[in-house]
Amino acid sequence: LEVVVKTLVGSAKLWHSIFLSNPVNEGANRMFVKCCTDALDIFNIAPAKKQLSDRSVIFPGYCFMNVIAKMMTYTPPNNMSREEFEKTLAENFVKETHYQQYHQCRALALQADIMRRHGNYEDALSVIDLMKSIYDPQLHSKAIMKEYATDQCSDMVAASTFWLYHFGRNDEALQLCDQVVDTMLPEIEATELVSKLNTLTPICRTLAHQRETSAAEKALGLYRTHVSDPATLACAGGKVRPALGMCLPFMIILKCCSSGGEAYADLNTDVAYMLNRSDPAWFETACLAYFDAAWSTMCAEACLCLARITGSSSGCNSQEESSALIKEGLNFLEVSAKSLKKEDGRIVNGMAHSYYSQILSE
Repeated sequence: LEVVVKTLVGSAKLWHSIFLSNPVNEGANRMFVKCCTDALDIFNIAPAKKQLSDRSVIFPGYCFMNVIAKMMTYTPPNNMSREEFEKTLAENFVKETHYQQYHQCRALALQADIMRRHGNYEDALSVIDLMKSIYDPQLHSKAIMKEYATDQCSDMVAASTFWLYHFGRNDEALQLCDQVVDTMLPEIEATELVSKLNTLTPICRTLAHQRETSAAEKALGLYRTHVSDPATLACAGGKVRPALGMCLPFMIILKCCSSGGEAYADLNTDVAYMLNRSDPAWFETACLAYFDAAWSTMCAEACLCLARITGSSSGCNSQEESSALIKEGLNFLEVSAKSLKKEDGRIVNGMAHSYYSQILSE
C-alpha cells in the first residue's frame, strides 16, 4: 500500500509541476487529477492502512486534492456535495496528523482554506488561531516546503490579514501583517517567488487600504523587493512562471496609492500596459481562490487608479488616456460580474463581490 500510494502521489506532484509550467497542458492536468484521486481512493478503502506505522505518505494527496477543489471542476464521490466532501477531506487530514506538528499545521491550514472557500471566514480565523499556537516558522516552514512544495501555513496567515481588515478588525490586521513580514517572509527562499506572491499580495492589499500614504509606500517597497523585481530578473533569465504575471497590475495599484495621486516615473508604460494586455483565463479562478478577489476586478482597480492620475493631468492625450482607461476598467468589471455570480444568482465569493461593488461604485 505504501509503495502504491507513494508512487501515485509522486506522479501527481510531477504532473502538477508540468501543468504549472504550461497551464494550457490539459493532458498533464487530467493526469494530475487522476493520480491524486486514485491515491486517496486506494488509501481510504485499503484495510492495510491500519498496519501502517507512518501514514504521512498520503498527506500530500490531501493537499493536492485541495488544489483540485480550488482551481478545477471535479465530481465528489458517493454523491456527496462539494462542501460536504471538502469538509470531510479536511477533517480526515487533521485527524491523520495528530501528534505530528508540522503536518498538523499543514492540515489546519488546509481546513481554514476550505472554510474560507465556502464563506465561513470566522471559523477559518479560529482554525488559523489554533494553527498559530503550534506553527513555528523557523522550525516548520522549510520542512513543510520540502514535503508539500509550498508553505500554506504562512499563506493562510497572510490571507487572514485581509479578512481581518474586511471585518473591521484593522489593528489586528496590521499587527498580523508585521508578524508575517518579520517572522514568516524571511523563511521563504529567494527563489520561491510564487510563494512570496501568495504571501505578500494580501499583506500589501491590507497596507494599501490604509489611509496613510506611508503604509502604501511600505507595501510597494515589500512587493517590489520580494516579488516584482525578482520576477523581472527571473523572466529575463528565461525562468518564467506564468503566475508571476499576476504581480504587474497589483504593482500598478501600489505605485498609484503610494504616489499620492501624482504622476510617477513609469506612468506612461503602465498606462500602455493596462490598455494592451491579454491574460490567461485561469488568472480569474486563481485570484479568487488565493486572494478573495476576481482578477478582472483587480485589473479594473489598476485602470481606475491610472485614470485618476492621467485625468488630473493637463493635455489632450492625458484626457483621452483617462477615458480609455475608464472604458477598459468597465470592460473588466463586466467580466467580474459574470465570474462572481452563478447562473442561479448566488454569489460565488462574498468578499470578492464586495470588492467588485466598491470598484464599480468608484
